Amino acid sequence: MKQNGWLNNLSQTLFSHVIKLKKQKAIQVALPSIYIGTWRFTDELSKRKHSLEITPDLHILIDHRELAGQVQILTEKELVFLDGYGYQLRVDAVDGQPISVYDEADNRVYELEHT
Repeated sequence: MKQNGWLNNLSQTLFSHVIKLKKQKAIQVALPSIYIGTWRFTDELSKRKHSLEITPDLHILIDHRELAGQVQILTEKELVFLDGYGYQLRVDAVDGQPISVYDEADNRVYELEHT
């Protein structure tokens, strides 16, 4: 009888770990989809409108031109892209929606509008 209790506990522990891993994997798979899409933002100094596109493979395009670099951080709150010049481009998200982009090169934050 004691072995059945031990086996039952082991089975429940393993089952709970498998469920946790599946949930973590589902979150990781869903995470990039938060950022995939096209947004507009306006440079208030020049009054120019720009587009920001993030592709399914997490390439970043500004005004239809792909930026050289790579994603450094990807969480439910931010995507941080390090460009070819060593500057960060950070997309901030709230409730699963990107809301702003910070451009370290300009030291400015731009509000995003989904297109």
